[in-house]
Amino acid sequence: MERVKKGDKFLREVGNMRSGKICLMVLFLIFFLFAGCEKAIPPTLKEIGPTKTKAGQAFNVQPDGQAAMWLKTENATKTTVVVWGETRLVTTFVDSKGLTALVAPKELYSKPGQFQVYLLDTKTGAKSNSLIFTVEE
Repeated sequence: MERVKKGDKFLREVGNMRSGKICLMVLFLIFFLFAGCEKAIPPTLKEIGPTKTKAGQAFNVQPDGQAAMWLKTENATKTTVVVWGETRLVTTFVDSKGLTALVAPKELYSKPGQFQVYLLDTKTGAKSNSLIFTVEE
């Protein structure tokens, strides 16, 4: 009789260990499944304005004399900024479909060329498509 009791106890302990391991595995699985649920939807740049200027000529001039642009977007957030070439611009979040940005310093549009403008979500690192701003002679 003593052997059966020891065997039963052993089987119960093994069963408890298996249950504990299974529960732990299920918890890890749930954690990893839901940890990635907040997948970033990248912003989309639909339209910019203006789209061109003459070299050195400010555009959409603000009361303080700075050039500015508006951007029609999709999926923009409060952490989205406008990037001109490699320069992050001071950006104002209007809503998920619109942003404005100050284009400074003036050197950004002082020489002729075509410049890529895109959106960057600084929280997630997600980038949008690019549109071209043209600076003419």
